[in-house]
Amino acid sequence: MHIVTISEMKELETRADKEYGLTSEILMSNAGRSAAELFEANLLPTHKLKGLKVLFLIGPGNNGGDGLVMASHLEKEGALISLYYWKEHKLVVQGTRRPDEVVDETLAEQIQRADYIIDALLGTGRSRPLPDDMRALLARVKDERARRADLRLVAIDLPTGLNADTGEVDPGSIAMDTTITLACPKQGFFFFPGRDYIGDLEVGDIGLPAALESQLQTDMLTGQQVHKLLPERPLNSNKGTFGKVMLLCGSLPYPGSAYLAGSSAARVGAGLITLAVTEKMLSFYASSFHEATFTILPEENAESYERAKALIDKLEGYKALLIGPGLGQSSNTREVILQVLEHLRSLPDETRPHLVIDADGLNNLSALERWWTLLPKDTVITPHPGEMGRLCKGVKVSGGNIERLELARTKAREWQVNLLLKGSCTILVDPEGRTRINWWGNPALATAGTGDVLAGMISGFLAQGVQPFDAASAAVYLHTAAADLVNQNMHIGRAGLLASDLLPNIPISLVDTAHAKM
Repeated sequence: MHIVTISEMKELETRADKEYGLTSEILMSNAGRSAAELFEANLLPTHKLKGLKVLFLIGPGNNGGDGLVMASHLEKEGALISLYYWKEHKLVVQGTRRPDEVVDETLAEQIQRADYIIDALLGTGRSRPLPDDMRALLARVKDERARRADLRLVAIDLPTGLNADTGEVDPGSIAMDTTITLACPKQGFFFFPGRDYIGDLEVGDIGLPAALESQLQTDMLTGQQVHKLLPERPLNSNKGTFGKVMLLCGSLPYPGSAYLAGSSAARVGAGLITLAVTEKMLSFYASSFHEATFTILPEENAESYERAKALIDKLEGYKALLIGPGLGQSSNTREVILQVLEHLRSLPDETRPHLVIDADGLNNLSALERWWTLLPKDTVITPHPGEMGRLCKGVKVSGGNIERLELARTKAREWQVNLLLKGSCTILVDPEGRTRINWWGNPALATAGTGDVLAGMISGFLAQGVQPFDAASAAVYLHTAAADLVNQNMHIGRAGLLASDLLPNIPISLVDTAHAKM
């Protein structure tokens, strides 16, 4: 599903008219009908449409026109519709215009009685501050929502006052329960503070031909998309069919990292997992991770050459290599990483294992000048904002603001990597600039070890032959989906999830993509 900027959306609409004869009136009719259908299908869990009291706040532009078409459809289905025309200060209640002198009083009554209030005031075309009287209107709605928790708020296309490019919001904007956006999600929806104002996101179809969107390079991750990326599991297969993963992860202070990453690689379907560990660590992993195999490395005080060689000698036949989680940042460890990277660069593309670098793998590299020149082709890197800042030599990186998008695009091209920038809005960019953004955030994931799980999932998909950008994309979506399953099945809210809770839910999240509605 494509994500658009304001200018891209305008271009789509202009081309739809010129190339296909889809005028703004036709698109508006399609938009209003689709919004009404989504409202009826998805937004009425506790109400019937017949007799439902719905107040529409109608603006002067196309957004108001979309709202009027939607209102007409709902009225035909039995909803009790009231229309407040903001610019004209006109109120129509169930088809009857109220006298001008009683509009304020009657509007207050309609706000108090409404089951749903629909924001169709302003769309993507406005960037100036909201007028004072519009802010006052929205404040009345906000106050009523604070007084009455059962009142539901729905925006058409976007909440009034939200910048569709940046995610900035006007002081008068109010948070919605649901936003029914039209044609495509808008870029600003994914970044804060705007993300907090969207609520549940539904996407309405306005009838744009798919060919018009072929040049768009930014996508929203969806379950339907991820389902198509998943590797097939033929009946005539064995563990060799699904590839082998080698993990250079974990150390005495951080033994759990290798367990979490290796387990998650197995949970997405990799055929064989091998942990490269010292003999001192072997007993821990052998007792906790029965399915793993092991490559024994010299102890951490041995020469870096000996440690690197022990790993390199066992790499043949492996389809994926994960370096970093829990590895530590000693000079010896850094030298091991550099020697392994040198070996990988010397291998032909067809025999080189796909590389994922996370956590301490990135921290070790960040100490080096032009570190990205040391990476083999198609490497996946998975920094969180702190690690990204170190890789960028001290740049402050946001966890959820719009600035991180251009930074990710710039650095993925410069470094020629598949970049997964973690955060409350995770962004993926490939070396050519293709971009995918994850809508489905879950704050329960903000706990130690969940990043190790994500890195392992990517490695597991790479071992099965999924291309690097797609492997990272699928892993990000399913990582969040698994967290949602933990919330549901363990009755855990936004706190209390452990990284290991994700592991048994990962295979379930794969199955669930077959039934995703988006």
